[in-house]
Amino acid sequence: MSMLGPYASWNKNTGYAVWDNPTAEHVGIFERINVGIKGIIHVGMWDFIEYGCYTKLVGNNVIGVEANPQVYKEMSKPVADKWGFKCFNEFLSDKDNEVRNFYFAGEGSSFYQGPPEWNKHTSIKVQTKTLSTLMKEQNIDLNNYDFLNIDVEGAELDILRGFEDDLKYINVIDMETSVNDRHLSGATHQNIVEWLSERGFGLKEMSASYEREGWGDSVFVRNDRLLPPFIDGNAGNNVFGEKYLETLVETESYLPTGWSK
Repeated sequence: MSMLGPYASWNKNTGYAVWDNPTAEHVGIFERINVGIKGIIHVGMWDFIEYGCYTKLVGNNVIGVEANPQVYKEMSKPVADKWGFKCFNEFLSDKDNEVRNFYFAGEGSSFYQGPPEWNKHTSIKVQTKTLSTLMKEQNIDLNNYDFLNIDVEGAELDILRGFEDDLKYINVIDMETSVNDRHLSGATHQNIVEWLSERGFGLKEMSASYEREGWGDSVFVRNDRLLPPFIDGNAGNNVFGEKYLETLVETESYLPTGWSK
């Protein structure tokens, strides 16, 4: 779950998601770092709890990818369809057409089994694909996407390496990392900081959970070029985002079928 996540709390009058902290806005990180965005790629959607924030920010200019087939069918895709996001069920990694084990364990499904106490006994053989390949297959114009959110339970470097040639389009990355490699993937927080630093990204902020639990969300911002500013309390092109959301709220069509406010 990313730092954008409003944790499914809704303002009934506007339909906008709100944060646990009532003083923080749902576009908070972009205001703090003063960067505007125009499109979002989210790898590791799960229940897509960020959808209210995303719609506020960029309308429906959002691409989501979820690996777990059941989660994709029952949670990710219904939300994406309701909001008009693009959504794909793919096992993303750093190589195309590689056969790997994918382990299931509640919210911790991953290529990485983790420590024995996680009891990731159930697995399937899957064929991998890189994020770059998926974008090409779907004819995605990456000029329209500049924010990357990754929540993949230890496979963060796999995703980044499989998108390395296209990182030039990205200005901001929000990613869950672990200080002590709790997934046993070989990718620690420091490994990721160093890898991204070599490619023009600096660590901008970290969530408080790192101090408490040794893992959490980190925000990385490109530091090798001038970035568009956060404008008038909003990010990127979200004048469109607000109008899109207003339409959904007026028609009461912003929640998946069967969901309630």
